[in-house]
Amino acid sequence: MIYNIPMIDFRKLEVFLKVYETRSFSKASKLLYLTQPTITLHIKDLEEVLGVKLLNRSTRKVIPSKAGKVVYEYGKEIIKFLKEMERELEIFKNEERGIIEIGGSTIPGQYILPKIIKTFKEKYPKISIFLKVGDSKEIIEKVIKGDFDLGMVGAIFKSQRDLVFKPCYEDEIVLIAPSDFPREEIKLEELYKIPLIKREEGSGTWKNALETLEKKGLDVLKLNIIGEMGSTEAIKEAVKNGLGCGFVSSLAIELERKLNLIKIIKIKGISIKRKFYFIYPKVKKLTSSEEKFIGFIKNVFNLS
Repeated sequence: MIYNIPMIDFRKLEVFLKVYETRSFSKASKLLYLTQPTITLHIKDLEEVLGVKLLNRSTRKVIPSKAGKVVYEYGKEIIKFLKEMERELEIFKNEERGIIEIGGSTIPGQYILPKIIKTFKEKYPKISIFLKVGDSKEIIEKVIKGDFDLGMVGAIFKSQRDLVFKPCYEDEIVLIAPSDFPREEIKLEELYKIPLIKREEGSGTWKNALETLEKKGLDVLKLNIIGEMGSTEAIKEAVKNGLGCGFVSSLAIELERKLNLIKIIKIKGISIKRKFYFIYPKVKKLTSSEEKFIGFIKNVFNLS
């Protein structure tokens, strides 16, 4: 014992932090790839070691105790310092090994980064890479907080002085419709009449589409929004089933176009382009593994 505090299993502490943040055993289970009984056992063991009740579990939600709130605040810092120590120690290892946690917004995370990671792993097989996918806003916030080491996103939501944003890929956003849509091209003002399925507010795809339409004089508040979906895949499924139209990355619809499941509708005089950005903290001391991955990315996209 150190200062009368029992030895803590840091893995169990991480499990507690995730349950605390999600307020759900089931959500934490999915995020950590553990069964709910295992999650429950880890929390129980941690409570026994610390001698306090951390969480009160009802039928609908998890409510942290006062002691749980204290453990959460200190636990976050403990895990943060442990990860930093682990990264610092990498420089003393002779072998090319390490861990990189990468966050990718929907399109880079599903259609670009997996291919890059596969090629990188062929060159550095002992470096483990964990890729998590979210919307652009979420990924940016988590890179700033240190939850992710690096990221790739499709939008900049505000000036972020703490991050390096490297443009690395140009993408085209297109309007898709069911395969039986009667037109190949529409005028800008005709968008007001078309039923649109939007992405969530943190989506870089939706943000870039709206910004381009606004620059062309469209009042986006008057668009006929009939629903909202949380992913590109959900938008595609809704469009294929005739629920409406939506804006998606051209990278996401190659298969659907080949199978004639959807069609691209051109908007006369408008092309919606956007850049993907590779991001990482300016002041962070990069590990050897992270430097290798950044160098690899720069080489792939010919970045300076």
